[in-house]
Amino acid sequence: MGYVKKNLMENEEIIYETRGHIIYFLSPLISFLLWIGSEYLICGGGEDQILSCEHKNYINYMLLFLFLFDLIISFMRYISSEFAVTSKRIIIKKGFIKRKTWELLLSKVETIQVEQGIIGRILRFGTITVSGTGGTSEPEKRVRRPLEFRMKAQEQIEKTQSIIESSNKKDNINEKNINENNIEAKLVEIKNLKDKNLISVEEHDIKRQEILSRF
Repeated sequence: MGYVKKNLMENEEIIYETRGHIIYFLSPLISFLLWIGSEYLICGGGEDQILSCEHKNYINYMLLFLFLFDLIISFMRYISSEFAVTSKRIIIKKGFIKRKTWELLLSKVETIQVEQGIIGRILRFGTITVSGTGGTSEPEKRVRRPLEFRMKAQEQIEKTQSIIESSNKKDNINEKNINENNIEAKLVEIKNLKDKNLISVEEHDIKRQEILSRF
């Protein structure tokens, strides 16, 4: 179970989730090709030979170590990156040993920027930057399907804003009903005072006008 699923709030659900792109493994792929090609480049013979055979094993081991190190680092970055849109928040989590997270309520989101080069558009990866009243995330590079992430986030933001507006409208209606009930109660109260001759008709009319003017 990933970080996002483990840290959902009550009544919160994941709307969309993505991770890093396999482009993370481009660097170890290059290291692997160098390691494989070293046998030909070193002691390959002929005009294409670049290096002598004197340090062949040393260079091979060094390239193998470079490949394995690069592969492990890329793999850790790949599996430890999480980008999620939930029903309440945008959550970004990176890192395995040293974890770094960034979260922002949907109601606080202002913009979601996506940058893609030609290769990114073809392979469907890009850079995401989320800005809001709670701060701005660092540009997150090599994110898989960034446009889908932004679209799902915008859809959920609109739903959240609609719910907030609907709630505010209901609160205003309830407040208006309460005010109307209070005014009606006060009008009844001063009428009872007039009927019991505790206040004069003039005083009743003046108080009644004051109450109605507040409405």
